[in-house]
Amino acid sequence: MSARTWWRGTANEAASAAAGVLLLLLAQAGAVPCPEGCTLQGTCNEELGRCDCPRDRTGPACETELSAEALEQRCQKLGFRSSAVCISDGDNWCLNGCSGRGDCRAGFCKCDPGTFGSDCSLSLGPDGKPRLLADRGYTPRARGPRVYVYELPPAMNTWRNAAALDRPTARLFLERLTATGALVADGDNADWWFIPVTMRRAADAKTLAGALAYIRQRHPWWNQTRGHRHFVIAVSDLGRAETDRKAALGRLTHNMTFVTYWGNVRNRTDSDWVASHRNATDIVLPVFISPGKLRRMGAYSGRNHPKYDAKAPREQRERNGPTLFFSGRICGDHSLPRTDVWPSCATDVASGYSGGVRQLVHFHHWERTGFYINPTGINKKQAPTLETFNELWTRYGNHLLTSKFCLAPLGGGHGQRQIQAALAGCVPVVISDGVLESFEPYLDWNEFGVRVAEADIPRLHEILAAISPEEYGRKVSRLRCAAQHLAFSTVTGSFMGESGRFDAFETLLEVLRAKAEHPGVAPEGLRRADARLDAFMECREEGAGEEEEKRLGNTPGFEAVGKGGPSPVVVHAPSPQRLCSVSTFDAGDLAVRTCSKVFDLSARPYGPSAGLMCEASTDLVACPRPWS
Repeated sequence: MSARTWWRGTANEAASAAAGVLLLLLAQAGAVPCPEGCTLQGTCNEELGRCDCPRDRTGPACETELSAEALEQRCQKLGFRSSAVCISDGDNWCLNGCSGRGDCRAGFCKCDPGTFGSDCSLSLGPDGKPRLLADRGYTPRARGPRVYVYELPPAMNTWRNAAALDRPTARLFLERLTATGALVADGDNADWWFIPVTMRRAADAKTLAGALAYIRQRHPWWNQTRGHRHFVIAVSDLGRAETDRKAALGRLTHNMTFVTYWGNVRNRTDSDWVASHRNATDIVLPVFISPGKLRRMGAYSGRNHPKYDAKAPREQRERNGPTLFFSGRICGDHSLPRTDVWPSCATDVASGYSGGVRQLVHFHHWERTGFYINPTGINKKQAPTLETFNELWTRYGNHLLTSKFCLAPLGGGHGQRQIQAALAGCVPVVISDGVLESFEPYLDWNEFGVRVAEADIPRLHEILAAISPEEYGRKVSRLRCAAQHLAFSTVTGSFMGESGRFDAFETLLEVLRAKAEHPGVAPEGLRRADARLDAFMECREEGAGEEEEKRLGNTPGFEAVGKGGPSPVVVHAPSPQRLCSVSTFDAGDLAVRTCSKVFDLSARPYGPSAGLMCEASTDLVACPRPWS
């Protein structure tokens, strides 16, 4: 279905058509003309006078169709397996569905004349300044931050194969920005400037270098700020160090903020890891876990949901599983670890895998009573059939739900088991010297998890045994709030009764707001300096009392779990549901909107543009902003 067909049929059709006429009438004096004929095949960026073309066309006005050979070469560079997939409407989707102001052509938005941008959301106002969805009354949210997104040539971003991205975090963030109201059209009004390039592998450093050269030449804000408050989202295994290459970028990115999965601040010779995270500028973001994986690992029926004790299977209600659970690869060379010799792996290939943590835990504790350490995890050898695969995931999810602690080691770089554990309601055990976890230091992982120094791995059993039932109960009670910061609920839907207010993207925006408002404050002191951030990280609104805090996310009643009994069913204060639910515990509850009833998740597993917070709305201006 084309973006235009997708847009039509809504209640806004008539208003949109009338407003489109208005946009054309605003043929602004400030518009920079594009080459004649540009809008026949392409989109005219009237702010810059740049004619953007679909992948299969070239020329100043997109007047030339690429030859088969040239198209094949271009598509291969963009990450497509064939030119047929590269120009297929069915295999590509457009950012925000082109906002209903253009046609989606194989991932490229051919915008209506008078509109432009990667999602056709921009137009020029009477003053010659860009406007966002001006025909629909878009206004930025009152609570910052205000984020400007650079409109780069499509070869740098929208031409890339979005469907092939195994980590779509940056694209999902870009789609959420308009719906949250954080996006601004004029960089003069911004607190932060986002550079929308794919940062997945070392080779992407060249793309960033090209984008920065383009930005510095055509816009004033990089030069005015010397790169401060400019950010990218880099999802490579080793974070900034993997993509911030001196050969391509020099010191150009020194002041930039990298939002990554990897918070390593030390050089490590035992694993060839180099210091990557710069705490003064960078932010550690949780790993985005796909809805399919969340479902398989049992998060949709996890302990953080207030209905868990009433609706979970009886055999899962008690934490009667292992004291410590881990399932996954141990050796970097994929061999099974030995138990009688150290080093325990067959070869020294990738001996620095996990910084040696997985190997040491297995070596010292593989047969420890109460510890379940499975050195194989879930792989193709174990799961030759779909039935076996599903059975292994069911077993894995059951262990997350019934274990007292879940080991969350690193892997080839960043890990994700700490996120899996928290989302399922298992207290994560983190062993990663010199590595900041998601949103640290703004989120205190010691409050809901257990940090163990690598040197203390031999006595891990003693450390866990020393945690009293009362302390364990406090950690469990803090898990629900922490889990909300680690989940991308506004995209995936609610699965622990949460509103989406404190989800990972909203947490990122809140940290950016606080950093912009307190530019001289170190990250470690930011919560003390900013009461709003402090309240937010506690899952409460600033000034909220105990009842409001309980309703929004911290449920002290969960402390009973640590005392040996089941947690009580917490009845929250009545409030309108802000986010549809994907939780199995909400199925059949007439008071709860389930996401499957508002959007066909089989059509697009990540939900509609801008996430399930927008449900089936095709108008991002109408997407709920219940807390802005």
